[in-house]
Amino acid sequence: MEFDLRFIYKRSVINNIKPSRFLNFARYRSDPIFDTMKEWEKWGAQGTSLHKLSIALGIASPKEEGIDGSKVYDYFLAGKSDEIAKYCERDVEATRKVYKRMIFES
Repeated sequence: MEFDLRFIYKRSVINNIKPSRFLNFARYRSDPIFDTMKEWEKWGAQGTSLHKLSIALGIASPKEEGIDGSKVYDYFLAGKSDEIAKYCERDVEATRKVYKRMIFES
């Protein structure tokens, strides 16, 4: 909620591409956006990373294979789009598993 969706929304405005659905960025809600980091901390001031949350819940962290969000630009410049895609897939899968765990569906 603090980066990805806000970034995508801003890029949509810049590129004049209307988002397919309205997203409410109001705090202290879990619908339509369930932010695992915010919900884990129950909207407190502290934050936790997906990496740490994954480890705590026994879920494979997407950051364990050498790339994380801070390295995506360098990988892009180096033409390593396959590695970026695999990292994104691991990130989404870990987020899905954390979410399922947090709503007691796994």
